[in-house]
Amino acid sequence: MRNLKRFWTLLLSLALVLSLCAPAYAAVEDTGFSDVEADAWYAEFVVYCRDNGLMAGTSGTTFSPDTPTTRAMMATILYRLAGTPAVSGTDSYTDTQPGAWYSDAVLWASQNGVVSGYGNGLFGTDDPLTREQMATMLWRYSGSPSANAGSDFADESSIASWADTAVDWARENGYMGGVGANLFQPQGQATRAQMATILTRYHQDAETPVTPEPEPEPEQEDGETLVAYFSATGNTEGIAQHIQTILDADLYEIVPEDPYTSEDLNYSNNDCRANQEQNNPNARPAISGSVENMEDYDVVFLGYPIWWGQAPKIIYTFLESYDLDGVTIVPFCTSGSSGIGSSATNLQSLAPNANWLSGQRFSGSASQDTVASWVEGLDLPEASADTEDTQTQLRLTFEGGEAVVVLEDNATTRDFLTMLPTTLTFEDYAGSEKISYLTQDLSTADAPANYDPQVGDVTLYEPWGNLAIFYGDAGSSSGLVPMGHVESGLELLSTMDGEFEVSVAVME
Repeated sequence: MRNLKRFWTLLLSLALVLSLCAPAYAAVEDTGFSDVEADAWYAEFVVYCRDNGLMAGTSGTTFSPDTPTTRAMMATILYRLAGTPAVSGTDSYTDTQPGAWYSDAVLWASQNGVVSGYGNGLFGTDDPLTREQMATMLWRYSGSPSANAGSDFADESSIASWADTAVDWARENGYMGGVGANLFQPQGQATRAQMATILTRYHQDAETPVTPEPEPEPEQEDGETLVAYFSATGNTEGIAQHIQTILDADLYEIVPEDPYTSEDLNYSNNDCRANQEQNNPNARPAISGSVENMEDYDVVFLGYPIWWGQAPKIIYTFLESYDLDGVTIVPFCTSGSSGIGSSATNLQSLAPNANWLSGQRFSGSASQDTVASWVEGLDLPEASADTEDTQTQLRLTFEGGEAVVVLEDNATTRDFLTMLPTTLTFEDYAGSEKISYLTQDLSTADAPANYDPQVGDVTLYEPWGNLAIFYGDAGSSSGLVPMGHVESGLELLSTMDGEFEVSVAVME
């Protein structure tokens, strides 16, 4: 019976492969799902995915073809495609549940480099899968093959840099095409019916599923850059991991020998452990373990949370534990509101012969692109800098549509990126610009004395502390700092009346 089943499965697969050459798929007689009509355009694909164990129904009788595919669903689909291999360990995400239907899939996908989280401890389990995310996950599952660059889509510039090759690969192999008026719609949601269609094309095209090899752990002794961090709540850890990825650096967590409890971090209690340590100049909390071969590193990124305006005393312990003469040290911190301030300069006395660079404060949710923009602006030793020459893009979403902004790399934009994601209220000014008043002062270091804005320019008007997006002609003005340019969507933005809200986020 088993051989007979295989025979019929082989015949079915052969028939479906041959049908790819036909201009359309033939309708099935009965899909087995009450919400998938036999003559629906996606019926054949749904049946194929079900019969080949790629996708199951949302119940015994329904498939929910119009329901958006979630990130957890996609991880599960690829996990099944790989043959549901055994996994061990636990993931590090805060929004996943042990023993859930997706648990093994998410763990497998994370361990094998198929998908990563958002960098702030979240996987986005129930978040709708975007089209560019779908292309990227399938591409990574296939081993991240090379692809010929294309520029066929009208919204090509809206595709995130990290998804460029994946989208080119999906287009080149016929797995994904354009939508409507030659648009890829990178942020569009993928329905389960669309997912079934793409999976069918991919599965029929691949002779055997490809399972990506896990990336080898970097050997510490070969590294030139170390990211050392202390993270009590996980915020600093996320930023440290971004830097590790950007620079292909080694990662070292500063772990206290006596772990901090929630009571230890209860800052409203003057007698809590954290407060006692911060108020004691001689406090040096012990560290569990040490960095092996510290002498091999010429750059050390040093991360920490802000405790009462300063670095935790365990950072003092770390600096006093090693000979850091000649090492380039780059401090960074996480905080809800406080800047890095004197916390960095006060640390310099503990390693006076190191080469200290200016530090940076980040929110715990800062994106990898935000961190990369900062890293790329650092004067690191040439051998240690390995960042890509990419431009940061912002997505501005408003009721009338969306716009894409390409940022310049300067002190003003780097400060602005630390505020993102955020929602700003814009209004019209002088019939030529849309302005929004910021709640945070931005650096204007090295800004020009005067600037003549062009249509589409995004600027900071420093005297008033507002963003200004020019959609009409305006003259040269002092105090105007260039920040970037609207690449698409300016016409839609210019037609907005009165006050309107705009969500601003880095495109990933």
